[in-house]
Amino acid sequence: MTSSNTSAASSTGRVVASVLAVLAVIVAAVCAVWFGYRGYQAYFVDKPIQSTRDGAVAGAEQAIINVTTVDPKNTADWKRRVDASLTGKAKDQISQQDVTNLNSMITEAGPQAASLTSRLVRSAPTEVNADDEKAKVLVFVAATSKRENEAGVTRTMGFSVSMTKVGDDWKAEDIAPLDAMSFDQSVAESSTAPSAGGGN
Repeated sequence: MTSSNTSAASSTGRVVASVLAVLAVIVAAVCAVWFGYRGYQAYFVDKPIQSTRDGAVAGAEQAIINVTTVDPKNTADWKRRVDASLTGKAKDQISQQDVTNLNSMITEAGPQAASLTSRLVRSAPTEVNADDEKAKVLVFVAATSKRENEAGVTRTMGFSVSMTKVGDDWKAEDIAPLDAMSFDQSVAESSTAPSAGGGN
């Protein structure tokens, strides 16, 4: 190989090496941008949405359990739990007058006053707004009304719960029964219609 050929080959090699180096830099830059974007997406978009979803669902589940769990011997505790779970319209709908009416009904029922308990069946978010910290959640519970020395009556009830974040806590600001007739029948049997209905 002549010196000119050797020089040409060497020059070509340097050009190829330079091109490969530039390509490597471009690829590295693209990867950095891509992973940076994915990191941003995961931390600033996906994480807040997931956090909002999880917090709203947990708050909605607890709110419905609290509203649909009434011990006739301790309505003050029921009101305390409800107040801790609700805000806005939902909280306004359960007034102290409702508690007074509930206590009157329990007194009139005497030993026949029923307790109301519930367990979670399933739940799912239908809307999630991480920016405004709001969400809507469907919650289904199996509510059991039971009088002393009698078998309990259980019905599955569904609710659409509008949630909002208040400070560090998720609270229900509106609760709408999905099956109003089933809901009303259940609370009527448990002698707690004014209080439980107040969560609507």
